Amino acid sequence: MAQSEFSPYNQVCLMPLEIDISEVPPVQVVTLRGRLDSAGAPSFETCMNQLTGSAQHIVLDCSDLRYVSSVGLGLFVASAKVLQAKGGELCFASLTQQVRSVFEMVGFLGLFPVHPSVSESLRYIELRGS
Repeated sequence: MAQSEFSPYNQVCLMPLEIDISEVPPVQVVTLRGRLDSAGAPSFETCMNQLTGSAQHIVLDCSDLRYVSSVGLGLFVASAKVLQAKGGELCFASLTQQVRSVFEMVGFLGLFPVHPSVSESLRYIELRGS
């Protein structure tokens, strides 16, 4: 587990972004922990560029994602476009309340498949015939 950084300005413990990747064929599952902001965006972008090059479907497990900035939202859209161009899909699972609120504000709940769990996202992809 990465060390947390303490910000005396807002009295919040800021966790850097951690990314874990696993495969449940034919789906790549990416687990995000911490904050997807300008500090974590480069590593997330590199990860997604590599995965979208070979994967058709990706599930983002957001159960431990505490914050997403506009930079992160833009990376979600870019990744989804690459996957959609080859008949794939980007799904989101287990949104935290903070991330769900952001998705509601920007209209992502109607734009992307969002499921209560990774297993339900995997089932959704399976039922769609991939």
